[in-house]
Amino acid sequence: MMSLKKFNKSKHLLNYEKMDNLHMEFLDIYNSVDLSSIDSIKLKSMELLTHTKKHFSEEETLMDRYDYPRSKEHKDEHNKVLAELEFFIRKSHSIFGMNILKSYYLEKLPYWFDYHLLSMDSDLTAHLNSFGIKKVKLQQEVN
Repeated sequence: MMSLKKFNKSKHLLNYEKMDNLHMEFLDIYNSVDLSSIDSIKLKSMELLTHTKKHFSEEETLMDRYDYPRSKEHKDEHNKVLAELEFFIRKSHSIFGMNILKSYYLEKLPYWFDYHLLSMDSDLTAHLNSFGIKKVKLQQEVN
């Protein structure tokens, strides 16, 4: 099994435990793929889809609870990536579709994840921290 070097856990920390844990789970799933196996790519894509729905739901709960001002843009971005991932998984029944899913997995997801985390998620974390509420309390409220 090959570990993808595009994702480095230490550079993806926002120092907000709940979100960091969700991001590490994403990275663990992503990096556990066997790129020589079409079945592994499809399986890991489906596993990421399931994880990401939960992950986004937890972030969106925090956005709503703490009146995050860029909530609409952030949620729109979540919906876009979920729709893309679902689309490519649905089309993966053919060899052509599988190749597109593999390309999406290797090229688009890492770029999107990095950008989303460093822009939108870091902004959300700053907003949550601006409340002066202990991080532990916020994390418990999501659970």
